[in-house]
Amino acid sequence: MKLFLIFLSLFIFSCSIDKDKKVDLEIFKKQGEKINVFEANNVFDKEVDSRIVLQLNQPQINKKWSYEHFSSSNFYDHLVYEGKFQDIFKKNIGDYINKNNDSGSLLVFENFVFFSDEKGKIYKFDTNGQKIIWELKIYESSYNNYPKNIALFLNDDVLFAADNLGFIYSIDVQTGKTIWQQNYGIPFSSHLNFHKGILYVVNQNSRLYAFNPLDGQKIWSFESLSGLIKPSRSSNISLHDNKLLFSNDVGDITAIDLNQQVITWTKNILSQNSISNNLVFKISNILIDKKDVYVSSNSGDLFNLNLETGEIKWSQKLSSIQNHISSDKYLFVLTENGFVIAFNKINGTILWSLNLTKFSKNNKTSLDYYGLLLASNNLYATSSNGDIYKISANDGKYISHKKINNDLSRAPIIVDNKLLILNRSSELIILN
Repeated sequence: MKLFLIFLSLFIFSCSIDKDKKVDLEIFKKQGEKINVFEANNVFDKEVDSRIVLQLNQPQINKKWSYEHFSSSNFYDHLVYEGKFQDIFKKNIGDYINKNNDSGSLLVFENFVFFSDEKGKIYKFDTNGQKIIWELKIYESSYNNYPKNIALFLNDDVLFAADNLGFIYSIDVQTGKTIWQQNYGIPFSSHLNFHKGILYVVNQNSRLYAFNPLDGQKIWSFESLSGLIKPSRSSNISLHDNKLLFSNDVGDITAIDLNQQVITWTKNILSQNSISNNLVFKISNILIDKKDVYVSSNSGDLFNLNLETGEIKWSQKLSSIQNHISSDKYLFVLTENGFVIAFNKINGTILWSLNLTKFSKNNKTSLDYYGLLLASNNLYATSSNGDIYKISANDGKYISHKKINNDLSRAPIIVDNKLLILNRSSELIILN
């Protein structure tokens, strides 16, 4: 209640429109918002040869993947993976409705994999026995033809789910039975995050919710500005110590001090000069690494922000909506047009870059790229035509790639020296 009262005055000031109404673009223009109406010129398109060999920290064996983006701060560890690209398992498990719905969570604990399909079923799958332990579907038949996009978070013996229909619920991992279920009516549009016993998620109207994980009741909420077009998974949440950062679909990043229950800063990351031809804003993970924040979008800029103040430390012109990898002194980024780039984290200097499109046999159509992962001193990324690429993180040299499927739509994960990925048709693929 205290947090809600603190936020109420800011909400009235900044969001003087009804939450269910569309946002007037003219109001945004008058307020100085940067509205994108034409195509962006901020395309990174140069290869840079490495002049030094990057020295990375030692990789660690990863035994579980509980968050959709590995951790609450979207910080990915340097993992162990030998990268032999040997198929050890392929199996179609779930169902799909169309090929445009390509989001969702893939989680792993021990030998069990948790994921959902577009028809709304959530699965617990045993990779050792190669069988489904349980499957759960909470939706009534009236929702059958609507593609579901379900975000998952695993906390001990409880699996939490939030979807694009406005449902949030929890599941007993052992039995597959629903513990509690709530429907808040507005689609959720971010992954689930968790901090000090509270669940966090953002809905389609750019409202941040804090939920009690014991019963799904709202503890508090805060609504920021929201745009006309509301793409799936348009928001991102990141948590570190007492700081919560979240984004909305008009390019704002808001930082909240959870201890003091105040907003510490807000930054709009839409490029001042870039313009998009479709008005759909998409953002990368908000990566928090100690006192630094790294974030980019499809509007054409990569930013290094100060966690405490939101001040821009440095920026680079590029378009990326993938997760970034931070390791020691370096930041690794995968752009929308297929460049993998290594940056000096201190000043944003480019140390090397590699164009993945050179190694694709499909040069006639535009590809989407997903990733990154850093494992055993190599970087891994996937593309929509089914390739997985292996690049040396030390010097940016291409090592190899393998076609593992015809239709990929998301980044892989690495657990226990194995790489796991789901394709668009809900086929689970595991590689050594």
